[in-house]
Amino acid sequence: MATKTVLVSDLSGEPDAETVTIGWKSAWYETELTASERAELDEMLAPYIAAGRKAQSKPSNRFVPDTTVEEREEIRAWARENGYELADYGKIPNSIYRAYQAARA
Repeated sequence: MATKTVLVSDLSGEPDAETVTIGWKSAWYETELTASERAELDEMLAPYIAAGRKAQSKPSNRFVPDTTVEEREEIRAWARENGYELADYGKIPNSIYRAYQAARA
């Protein structure tokens, strides 16, 4: 048995919508719009896009710089003792690393 997914507009509830991603004030939004709603949005944004410039993607500073296994274990232990939640492995968020560095300063 096949499954069919039908997207409906978040604005009007009409079928045959498509997902549109919009960036605004450092946040990203997804909404489902019909072709006519998408055209209306494109027309409304056209003067702003024409007057603006395409933003360059920024390098991510989300994760800590290169650290040794021992340093990461120490940071994870400190984070847990101080109420932070993080995985047992993988990258450590920069916010936790900065808090760790500040606590040691």
